Amino acid sequence: MTTSLKQILIDKIQMIEDESLLTILNSEVNYFTQKDKSDVTDNLSKEDFEELSNLMKEPFGEDTVSLDEYKNATARWRTK
Repeated sequence: MTTSLKQILIDKIQMIEDESLLTILNSEVNYFTQKDKSDVTDNLSKEDFEELSNLMKEPFGEDTVSLDEYKNATARWRTK
């Protein structure tokens, strides 16, 4: 007898007792089954959206330092 994937999932869900896990599962199912897929930025304020846009435009790795620079800075910090 072949068990359908749907029945397997139902059985697994029935065994879950952790409410937080069920909450996460519910939100994921709601997201993927909604008819009108909204963008994750839809609920951001204008200021938050602008900040996010500016962060996306920043060059990647701009604030990184080399391993040697890190070691030197850490060594100086440890001697203080």
